[in-house]
Amino acid sequence: MPANLPPEYFNAEKRFKQAATPAEKIIAIEDLIATVPKHKGTDKLRADLRRRLSQLREEAIKKSKKGGRGDLYTVKKEGAAQITLVGFPNSGKSSLLACLTNATPVIADYPISTLTPLPGMMPFEDIQIQLVDLPPIGNESTDGWVSGILRYTDALLIIVDISEDPEVQAELLIEQLKRWNIRISSNPPLVKGGKGGLSTPNAELSTFIGVFKRALLVANKKDLPISEDSFLRLREQHEHICPCLSISTRKKENLEELKRALFEISGIIRVYSKPPGKEPDLSTPFTIPSGSTVLDLASSIHKDFVYNFKYARIWGSAKFDGQRVEKNYILKDRDIVEFNI
Repeated sequence: MPANLPPEYFNAEKRFKQAATPAEKIIAIEDLIATVPKHKGTDKLRADLRRRLSQLREEAIKKSKKGGRGDLYTVKKEGAAQITLVGFPNSGKSSLLACLTNATPVIADYPISTLTPLPGMMPFEDIQIQLVDLPPIGNESTDGWVSGILRYTDALLIIVDISEDPEVQAELLIEQLKRWNIRISSNPPLVKGGKGGLSTPNAELSTFIGVFKRALLVANKKDLPISEDSFLRLREQHEHICPCLSISTRKKENLEELKRALFEISGIIRVYSKPPGKEPDLSTPFTIPSGSTVLDLASSIHKDFVYNFKYARIWGSAKFDGQRVEKNYILKDRDIVEFNI
């Protein structure tokens, strides 16, 4: 065992030994890896932990394919991005999923009508975004695997009931996420390549062990008379960490604005390809992490694009249509890219 391991390591190790489910073990071993200092003396330990993490994930996937409890803590990502709904009982999560997607959740007045993850596809312009409804926060029988799903989703849609102290609900939900080592950040920068998680944007966040997620805070039941003042208080307290929006699932108010806001927190952009001398293909965009470069796009299309890359031309965010750019040019949503190889 290498020396100089911090106290956080031994706390995470204790949680790992006490973990009862694969989801809890995966969360604990991720925290273990995050606490290990990076130097030669810990190389073997970090490699062993990463190997064990990989084995746990493979076991979880195998159980998911076989059915049973394995499918409770894994939801296969589909579409351009996955956004998961978070809220207390009767906040309107299931009603919202029914309004925005093709899913058919159980919608009821009793507290817990959602017992397992229910995904649905939300159309937004020329892409589809996957929304996942989960059991409400605060249910001891499901919180373990719910927290596991929240750690792997791309972003969070936090829903509160505007008629029941919405600012208090939001505070309680955010505090629970923190206890699960999930931190809300208004604009967490992506690690280069986009798929390895998020880097820490400042010294305060660098001491946090866990994951960072973009989020949208939505107050449901906008159609109620008291909604305006309640929403103003909610926004005043929380808009510094995530955007806030009021909606009504009953009257279907602000749902188009909600779709746009969900796309904006998804952390992706749409980019279209254009063969040299031909019209661009606008029917099926490439979806890549925001902040991606021309080279990142080339890598996602085909390795030959990277090896033979000379330059690209851009329509959209460039200073003029067809501007020639280098491989480190940062792409924007709806850019059209022509590769010259």
